[in-house]
Amino acid sequence: MILQLPLPNGDVAVYFRLPATIWADKVQLVGDFNGWNTQATPMRLGEHYWEAKLTLHAGERYCYAYLIDEVDWCTDSPPIERAFGAPPPPVTMLPVDIPQARNRAIAR
Repeated sequence: MILQLPLPNGDVAVYFRLPATIWADKVQLVGDFNGWNTQATPMRLGEHYWEAKLTLHAGERYCYAYLIDEVDWCTDSPPIERAFGAPPPPVTMLPVDIPQARNRAIAR
């Protein structure tokens, strides 16, 4: 789940959340915004979510995925269609299908 909050300076606070029920020692947020660096954006485990917060430029488009325990890649579900007449989100976030994740799932 992604939550976006516009900031007064024109940027957007973007909260990336995964359920706390994901059994992992660590989860990394990886994407365009950090040069696909698998160590740059660790997610913190709270009571209800694994969460990472980024400040991104409004009107931009970013691709991302999650790396769980440095082995398994996953993404959010595809974005839900906006209701007719609803304003567009300030930042477009696109989950990316990581080939390694697909190959691991097939191998299992």
